[in-house]
Order: sequence, then C-alpha cells, then structure tokens
Amino acid sequence: MDLHSITKVSFSQVVALARAVDEHGGQADVARIAEDVEMELDGIGPIVAAAEFLGVVTVEDGDLRLTDFGRKLIKASVKERKAMLREFMKDLPVFRYVIQLIETSARPASRQDVIDALAVHFGSHSAEDLFRALVYWGRASELIAYDSRSELLTLRTPGVPMPPAH
Repeated sequence: MDLHSITKVSFSQVVALARAVDEHGGQADVARIAEDVEMELDGIGPIVAAAEFLGVVTVEDGDLRLTDFGRKLIKASVKERKAMLREFMKDLPVFRYVIQLIETSARPASRQDVIDALAVHFGSHSAEDLFRALVYWGRASELIAYDSRSELLTLRTPGVPMPPAH
C-alpha cells in the first residue's frame, strides 16, 4: 500500500468524489466527473488515486466505479465515516508502526522519531510529507492525536474530545 497517494488529499475530497460518482449511478468517466466538479484532470487525479487507495472507487480505463465501501461511506454519518476510516487506517503498516511504537514504549512518539522511521522506509525526501499525511489522516480517523507544541503523537480514544490547547 502506498501512503503517498493520500499525502495531498483530504477525506472530504474523497467523500465528495464518491458522491459525484454516485450521482452518475455509481459509474462515470473521470473526465466527466472532473467537468462536473469544475476541476482539471491534473487536479482531480490525486483525489481519484486517494479514493482508489482507500477502496472507495475502482478505476478501469478512465472509468470510476463506486465500491460497496464507497456506497456505505457516503450513506454513513460523520461518526460512522470516522469509524470506517479508522478501521482502514489501522491496517496500514505506517499506522500499525506508530501505534506499536506508542504502545510498546508506553509514551507518546516524538515527531522526530516518526520522521526518522519514515525516512528509513520511504527516503528522507518523502518523510516530512508522509508525516503530515499521517497526522492529518490520524486526526481525521480519530486514531492518533498530534500536539504541535510538544511535537508528540499519542493514541486517541474515539469519541473522547481532545483537551483544549494551552
């Protein structure tokens, strides 16, 4: 699985793409969807890649097809979407690594520790982008929390509000 496909895309963009495909009966040409949402093909490409990576759509010969997971996602409440995303994210090696790092050390993971580990696996040139994606998607799924002041990642308990920032 390639985490790079979700580094520049938001979860709301993926959901919006799924809705656009659903409005066309669950299958549509990517160029048609780009036109509908008033985006260039270059702009919609990363969203399509992320949606495919997350299992929301399949792509074949320029056609997007909504998956069963994609259908469930667009019908779900915000809380249910976060839970669905969390289950997916927990299976990604990079999230498993961070979860294991925090659980085994019984302390939060530092930004630098995670970036160093990402650099080993993905190269130092990609580590910062991947870290930002890890934080964004970890927060979106309520899987991890990141405190930018202390630069520490912690595990999150879904549904429990984050403490206020100081």
